Amino acid sequence: MKIKIILGIIVVAIVAFLVVNNLLLSPSEKSLVEKIKERGKIIVGTSADWPPFEYIDSSGGYAGIDIEIAKEIAKKLGVELEIKDMGFDSLIAALKGGQIDIIIADMAITPERELEVDFSMPYFIDYFVFVTLSSSDVKSIEDLYGEKIGVQTGTTQEEWANSVLAGNCTIVSYERVFPEMVLELKKGELKAILIGKFVADVIVSMDNDLKIAIEVPETTEYAAIAVPQGAEDLKFIVNQVIKELLETGKLKQIVEAEVEEFIGVKS
Repeated sequence: MKIKIILGIIVVAIVAFLVVNNLLLSPSEKSLVEKIKERGKIIVGTSADWPPFEYIDSSGGYAGIDIEIAKEIAKKLGVELEIKDMGFDSLIAALKGGQIDIIIADMAITPERELEVDFSMPYFIDYFVFVTLSSSDVKSIEDLYGEKIGVQTGTTQEEWANSVLAGNCTIVSYERVFPEMVLELKKGELKAILIGKFVADVIVSMDNDLKIAIEVPETTEYAAIAVPQGAEDLKFIVNQVIKELLETGKLKQIVEAEVEEFIGVKS
């Protein structure tokens, strides 16, 4: 009899727990994908100063490789696309705060960032280089000692520079790479800037005053799309899009077209 009573109490307790939790959780039961579809748009955060991944074109709109990927994700979800441009170092806070749904900004996967956001499968691989004036005689990192080096705030380049060059170089952080940091280099305010090789290749190809002076291949990193922690439904769709773009060769086509477009617009 006592066992039956105890079992009855346990069953009642479990039912009560489920009912109460269902009531408490009901406001947040909808997945992020469901919320996006109900809203009718996906809000993508980026930092439009990193061509050809993301930049502001001549018409004042957003363009670049990452913007095209964002369009593909919006199409997959069947919603409109809204781009929110902000400082790179503000993106993760905006994602965690719900101001944006995903981050597409050539953002590298790092252990520190993985504590705050989830990442999709990688869609790009790159490493760091130092860009200088073409007239510069810089050939090694040691040649930069005692000089001012430009980096972007909140990036892995800034983290690396502060870790490796601190004490030997003056590290100056900028919110925007293009055109602000590039202009500071050209004015002679900086000896070099530290950016990704792919971006550097594009910038140097359209400006004879600049060159890649030093490559740092041991800094190889993988770029991915950041989603809120726990948003597995959205992460699944994002991964589907990336996988399809890679397997069909469309991502390669996007990269080539956007590089050509940016160089054409800026030349």
